[in-house]
Amino acid sequence: MPPHLVQSLEHATFSNIEHQGIDFVQHSITPWLVRWEQAIIKDLLLEEEQDEYFPKFNVDGLLRGDYQSRMNGYSIAFSNGFMSPNEIRRLENMNPIPAEDGGDDYYLNGSYTKLKDAGSAYGK
Repeated sequence: MPPHLVQSLEHATFSNIEHQGIDFVQHSITPWLVRWEQAIIKDLLLEEEQDEYFPKFNVDGLLRGDYQSRMNGYSIAFSNGFMSPNEIRRLENMNPIPAEDGGDDYYLNGSYTKLKDAGSAYGK
């Protein structure tokens, strides 16, 4: 158990608390979740269902990170064309931007051209 979860903050800093929390999820909680997922498959699903369904505990919220780190990551993802504004907004529990306003479009760094329009100014 990370000390900060039992209110032992004698040697705590913002940085090490975040990493202690991540370490706790990865090394303490996740092994148990994997065991439970396997038990659900084995004990609750019929044999013919085991290839179609799978349980998965979502710990993304526990691994979410601080605001600045998330925003930096989203900025990189957006400016390199592998996340749309609405994908980012979903992760932040925000309402989507209408598709006709570009919410589902992908952009490239620099001119923030839609990915599908890249090169069109050069006749490509």
